[in-house]
Amino acid sequence: MSSNSLYFRTGADRGRVKRLLVTALGCLSALGLICLVFVGTRAGQALEQELLPGGGFGRPTVLLEPARVVLSVFGKPPVLGALLGLVLLAGVLLGRWRAAVAGVGLFLVSVVAARSLKLLVPRPDLDVAGSTTHNSFPSGHVAAAMALLLALLFASPARARWWVAVPGMVGVVVIGLATMIAGWHRPSDVLGSVLLVAALGCLLAAALLGPLAGRRVSGMDGARG
Repeated sequence: MSSNSLYFRTGADRGRVKRLLVTALGCLSALGLICLVFVGTRAGQALEQELLPGGGFGRPTVLLEPARVVLSVFGKPPVLGALLGLVLLAGVLLGRWRAAVAGVGLFLVSVVAARSLKLLVPRPDLDVAGSTTHNSFPSGHVAAAMALLLALLFASPARARWWVAVPGMVGVVVIGLATMIAGWHRPSDVLGSVLLVAALGCLLAAALLGPLAGRRVSGMDGARG
């Protein structure tokens, strides 16, 4: 009975790892496609101009000042540090401190990856009215918000994750809209950041789950031998 249970659990873990890896690959593929279309083509740049709040990049709207306030508060290192501390505290209180530490690591990797990608991706001048060659793909603020959400999900038990995910996604949306209203980022920057962090989160979850499945296999084989 116990042996069969271990077999089923190990098989389920392997299936979850495979799904996580496939999801990560899908997110990275979508990230590349969005970059190619909206950064590298004239039609994509023009369409994105029309999708921006106010009909153009960095144009003033009635929400401009509130957006700047939101970004100013969220972007302060003490605020981010306090939020990461909250993740670690939640992990300790819930008995998931290793997952919480991994979530904080995901945050740091995500921010570095977003900044590195921004330096590596050029934005060509394709004569699109109102557009600029200033590259803003992807958004570091949105990457930080998305990574914080995933870090909290890692630190939370399964039964509580929906309660974290729903308000957390609202927060990510607010930060994303604020970056566009303030004229810092375009829609592709926001979506690109979400996809980048989602891919990294899936890879981290697969890495954490893979060794666990491996230990079950080793323990099971030893018991059967």
